Amino acid sequence: MSRIKSFAMTLLLWTLVGVAGKVVFMAFHHGILGDADIADHLLVLWHGLRLDVAVGAYLTAVPGLLLIASVWCHGLVLRVLWKAYMAIAALVCSLAYIANLGLYGYWGFPLDDTPLLYIRTSPADAMASMEWWQMVVVPLVIVAVAVLIYKLPFHLPTDVLRHRGKQIGMTALLVLMEAALLLPIRGGLGTGTNHTGSVYFSSNIRLDHAAVNPVFSFVESVLHREDIGTKYRFMPDEEATRLFQELTHTALRSDTTGTLARPNVILVVLESFSDTVMHIPGVTPRLVQLTHEGIHFTNFYASSFRTDRALLSIHSALPAQPTMSLMDIPRKSTSLPSIAGTLVRNGYTTAFYYGGDVNYSNMRSYFMGTGFHRVISETDFSLSRRTGKWGVADGPVYERMLADIRARQTDKPFFMSIMTESSHEPFDVPEEEGRESFQTSKDNNRFADNKILHAFAYADDCLGRFVDDLKAMPCWKQTLLIVVPDHLGAFPDEVDNYQLWRYKQPLVITGGAVDRCEQCPVVGSQIDIAATLFGLLGIGHDEFTYSKDLLDRAAPHFAFFSFPDAMGMVTDSSSVIYDNTSGRVQAAEGPDTDMLVVKAKAYLQKLYDDLEKR
Repeated sequence: MSRIKSFAMTLLLWTLVGVAGKVVFMAFHHGILGDADIADHLLVLWHGLRLDVAVGAYLTAVPGLLLIASVWCHGLVLRVLWKAYMAIAALVCSLAYIANLGLYGYWGFPLDDTPLLYIRTSPADAMASMEWWQMVVVPLVIVAVAVLIYKLPFHLPTDVLRHRGKQIGMTALLVLMEAALLLPIRGGLGTGTNHTGSVYFSSNIRLDHAAVNPVFSFVESVLHREDIGTKYRFMPDEEATRLFQELTHTALRSDTTGTLARPNVILVVLESFSDTVMHIPGVTPRLVQLTHEGIHFTNFYASSFRTDRALLSIHSALPAQPTMSLMDIPRKSTSLPSIAGTLVRNGYTTAFYYGGDVNYSNMRSYFMGTGFHRVISETDFSLSRRTGKWGVADGPVYERMLADIRARQTDKPFFMSIMTESSHEPFDVPEEEGRESFQTSKDNNRFADNKILHAFAYADDCLGRFVDDLKAMPCWKQTLLIVVPDHLGAFPDEVDNYQLWRYKQPLVITGGAVDRCEQCPVVGSQIDIAATLFGLLGIGHDEFTYSKDLLDRAAPHFAFFSFPDAMGMVTDSSSVIYDNTSGRVQAAEGPDTDMLVVKAKAYLQKLYDDLEKR
């Protein structure tokens, strides 16, 4: 009976590892679980047990086979296989639980394949957000937890069954037990099978997330990330198409007021800035100043929670997807229309500037494949300029762009886009020569002890100096400047994905070519930048299916955003945030929220139809 006991103990111990992971998770993140009490914590453990047992069953399958083999043969090989498997499984589980523990505070959703996307494309940059001590401590903690799991009493019995009848009987019993693992793996005998949403039980989404087993959620996201064509089937295609058509408007506006004759276009994407940061007194005075020097869109929203999604939304007017990043699939991302590609066809030269590794998250393939003539990245700067973990700080990158503008020897208009990075963790902004006014100014000095706000202040200062230098150049009068953040970043510390303020951000269109200053309350998002720009330039934008001209009164005005398996939609009268996993509305305001949910579902369904065809 030792083999039966070993089988049961293995299943029990792997299950208890998952339960213990939840206890640690809730203790570590107690501050963001709201006013949860002991009863809520017990419910997390109870409901989460379903996936803990499922993961335990998965991890017991191989030991079960080894136990069956041990009935008929013995020796060193089986013991080595047993120990090797337990060591690998312990390390994988430790990595998943520790990663979930650390990343949840930043991202606000259970572990999925998002880290894998960044690690696979550029491991060095994926680690750039970590402090040096974290890169030392975290691996040590992972190894320590793996050793602790490995030392649990998993045993391969060594007793010998010499009677053939006992061998056959024990084998049959173990085979039945092995087959029975399919029940917890599947989630029972019902029609529904286990998935991440199986453990959701509360209106507090944080408690639902706490109940999720990170090993299960990671494997689920990896296995389903390519399943584009069958995801988000909410309604018949005819109904989705009808609703989707009501949400699109690609015609060039008939009102040509303010149309510009082929100005230069500069697009500045500010890392991690947001409406929240902009309204902290003294942190971003230069950005605030710009909102009074052109068209400031005051009801503007980010498309997602990550830079790679935002870059596609801004440059290609593609709505962000809840469970994938299209930039990670070059064969699809390079099929997208883009601002650069359209402007090239209209006689523009184009360049993209980024102080980091442009190969990170397949950025290079996207930008080079969608119309940029040149991509300038960290390898175009001397080693002395690469002062941060992400590469070159904002100041030198702006300076390189200005130098390239001064050196131009063509009369063609230009389009230049820059992705900043100094306001990204770990916020290692340089103490540059020539930055004395920044280092000693009264406003910025207030944040010297807060490295996050200090980094935002530095990035804002660099933006302001860049604009000042542009204004002093002859081309300023023929230049249109667009400034927009990519997404809310590390401030405030406790980000709630299910709050509308998390996505609100400024959009400013200014420059010497813009002859008006106004605060525009029209609701829009990053996908609307393309059509609004082309409307100002009098260039058709039929291929930008999702983009609407914010200055066109005939267009439907709304914002759509998404984050892992959830989405939101905002109009001038209502807003809603809907969680696809639980099938529940998490936040709603206004009179039309029910219809807004239906429209958001139709919008997402047609988006995935589009992505499947690319």
